Amino acid sequence: MKKELIIWGGTGNFKVLCELLEEQYHITGYFDNDPDIPKAYRGIPCLGDQSAFTKWVSSRSETEKPHFIVSIGPGHGKIRLQIHRELQEHGLRPITAIHRTAFVAGNASVGLGSQVYAQAAVCVDTIIEAGCIINTRASVDHECRIETGATVGPGATLAGLVRVGPYADIYTGAVVFPRVVIGEGAIVGAGTVVRKNVDPYTVVAGNPARLIKKLDWRE
Repeated sequence: MKKELIIWGGTGNFKVLCELLEEQYHITGYFDNDPDIPKAYRGIPCLGDQSAFTKWVSSRSETEKPHFIVSIGPGHGKIRLQIHRELQEHGLRPITAIHRTAFVAGNASVGLGSQVYAQAAVCVDTIIEAGCIINTRASVDHECRIETGATVGPGATLAGLVRVGPYADIYTGAVVFPRVVIGEGAIVGAGTVVRKNVDPYTVVAGNPARLIKKLDWRE
C-alpha cells in the first residue's frame, strides 16, 4: 500500500513533484494560500488554504498523520522552510524527493524536505541540507555544501567544493567555479558565470558575474 502524502503549494514545482512521487505515494491533495490555484490537478484535489489545513489536520488522529513535502520554488526558501517546520509541528512527517533518473552519490546526503529533480547529479561527499531544490539537469560536483532552503536551477553547474548559503538561488544555466562561496540569500542570475565569492543578499549576473543590486536581508 502506498504511503499517504500531502503537498503544500500548487504551482509548477507541485506538478514536477506529482510525477516524481506518484509511484511511491498516494497524494491525498495539496494546500495553497493563493485563491487562483486550480481546484484540482490530474485528479488530485486542492484541499484549501491555511485555515482549511488547520481544520483538516485537527480532524486527523496522531496515527493518521500523513507524510508531506513543500513545493514552493525559487525565491521563497525562507517560506519553504517556515512551512516545513509548521507542518512538522502539526505531526506530519517530512520526506525527501529524489527523481528516479537523478544521480546521488552513495556518500552524498540529502536533507529532509529537499528535492532532486530529473537527471540532476549530486556527486561524492556533497551535503544538501534541509528544504533545498536541485532542479532538472543541475550538476552539483564533489564536496559541495548546499545549505538550508537554497535552490540550484535547471541546468546550473556547480564545480567542486562550492558552498551555497541558506536561501540562495542559483538560476538556470549558471556556472559556479570551484571553491566559490555563494552568500546567504544571494541570487545568481540565469547564465551567470561566477568566478569569485558572492556576498550575502546581493544579485549578480553576467560573464563574469557582476553586482546588479543589494537586497534587504530582512525580507
